[in-house]
Amino acid sequence: MNLSITASAGILGLTSHLIFKRYEPSFITYVLVNGLVSVGSVFVAYASSVSRLSLLPTVLFVAKAVATFNASLATSIALYRLSPWHPLAGYPGPVLARLSKWLHEQYGAWVRVGPNELSVNSSGAIRPIYSKLFRGPSYQAAPQDADALITAISREEHDRRLVARYFPLFSEIISSEQCGTRTDQFVEILRGISAEGSIDMAKWINLWSLDITGDMAFSGGFETLKSGGDTEGWIEVLHIGLLFVALLGNVPWMRDIIAAAPQPGPIREFHKFTSRKVGETKLNGAVVNKDIIGIIQNETVLTKEEAISDSSFIIIAGSDTIAQGLAAFFRYIAGDEKIQERLRAEIITASTGQDEVDDATLSRLPYLDACVQESLRLKPPVAAGPPRWSGGKTYVVENHVIPPETTVSCPNYALHHDHADPVQAKYFVDPEEFLPERWLSSFSKGVHNTEAYVPFCYGPGNCIGKPVALFNMKLMVAKVLTNFRISFSKSVDVAKFDESWKEYGIWKHDPLLIDFVSIQQSISFLGLPVKTVVDAFEGSLPSHNNDNDSAPPATRLNLLPPSSPLFHSPGSFSLVLQSWLVLLCITRDFLAQDLQAQSMVATLKQG
Repeated sequence: MNLSITASAGILGLTSHLIFKRYEPSFITYVLVNGLVSVGSVFVAYASSVSRLSLLPTVLFVAKAVATFNASLATSIALYRLSPWHPLAGYPGPVLARLSKWLHEQYGAWVRVGPNELSVNSSGAIRPIYSKLFRGPSYQAAPQDADALITAISREEHDRRLVARYFPLFSEIISSEQCGTRTDQFVEILRGISAEGSIDMAKWINLWSLDITGDMAFSGGFETLKSGGDTEGWIEVLHIGLLFVALLGNVPWMRDIIAAAPQPGPIREFHKFTSRKVGETKLNGAVVNKDIIGIIQNETVLTKEEAISDSSFIIIAGSDTIAQGLAAFFRYIAGDEKIQERLRAEIITASTGQDEVDDATLSRLPYLDACVQESLRLKPPVAAGPPRWSGGKTYVVENHVIPPETTVSCPNYALHHDHADPVQAKYFVDPEEFLPERWLSSFSKGVHNTEAYVPFCYGPGNCIGKPVALFNMKLMVAKVLTNFRISFSKSVDVAKFDESWKEYGIWKHDPLLIDFVSIQQSISFLGLPVKTVVDAFEGSLPSHNNDNDSAPPATRLNLLPPSSPLFHSPGSFSLVLQSWLVLLCITRDFLAQDLQAQSMVATLKQG
């Protein structure tokens, strides 16, 4: 009888594998099958002498049957994945990767990295894959009551929910004062705490990013900058949640287990918060500050659960993308004063005469854009590349067959870095170097294949928040660099910091310790032509009644006493004029209200 039940359980395991190959099981299905095996074993035990012994032999009998079933199922799956009959058997890759998920580099452009997964390091495959294939089961890892736009695996559902068609309305957010006000708050905080020593720039960028994404999503709600820290633990919740989703994405039906747990974890906790904010946004109706969730709810037909899921993932995806992009940016420019000076000169020149830097101004700064693009190339926010799924169809890309039920991804980090040897560089010359000039039209020093550059993905599932992310990154850089000179803290080992970057679906790294020196307290200048400086300086002075109008400009502004020896040396006088021009360009709005030197440490108004 024992042999009979063991054989039956083994055959059932093999049969289940044949069925599961065609119909992906959910966790509930798997539990039910194991339940049927257990119940069947109990009946067999009852009909045999086992049940007449005691409870323990009966339990052991049932456990043996269940164990045999699962062992048979697992063995069948393993043998099939290793066999020449598997659809991906012809693709190279380490043998154990067919059973597990090891990453690798040495097997060529098309590599099998999982049981039913391909990693494609080829620029020519990016557009076909991401335009033809769509999201798969790995996007269903997070427990939630409804799919968000970025987790919908049905293209029809995605098209129904697509907020990109309403993105012109989002431009109101970009052009609003929300972003500038929040960034001004960040700069003012830096001014206050920078005197105390080095600052963990990554920490404060995370706080700013969470606040500004909350502002855009539903007109505020976090205020971590004001608190000086994440007192409620939202950033930790977000990071744990993203790591949680990345890990569970490999076993999508684990979502059902997590959802059934008494304490379902960080994603659920965050959903509670966003549920409250969605309710508030709905009640407010036409709010003074336009926000994304308000626009979506007014312009689309969403259930409350869908709005909650959308707002949760807007915060999660938006805040981390911007924060990690900026962390990489400041890491690469902190040690290079020449790059900082070039950026500062470009920003000041373009923004002279404006009350506030807007998107139109930032979009016409080629060197700033080049530096942002280069930092995103070196540290793309989504390093592994979003996975796509072939579903029930077969696709052919670059003469390679992608079988049904196969997950495919193009790893951004591998594409952007390809080879360190310039002779073998496929897409970018000196791929490990921070070289912003490669993005300028005048660059001609080597290969530069922008087809391989996809930090925001491509196709129907690409990042619709790209314009907002780039605007906020550039705005942050503009305001920080026109207020401060930055450098690595003396305690920072840059090489060790670079080695600390680890990718778990999100980037994790050591603190980014930066020293800040206020430009308003600095004597250094931009090296602009003296005549240009003098003309711009005289033209930038506000008109005020002053009994001392005939005195030198710096004296009329009460910046220096009339007896200062600096005014008796032409060379020194030119240096003073250039220095004060920088200060006036940055603090013009403030100077128009108060001309006293002791008040020059004001909030940046980007004049």
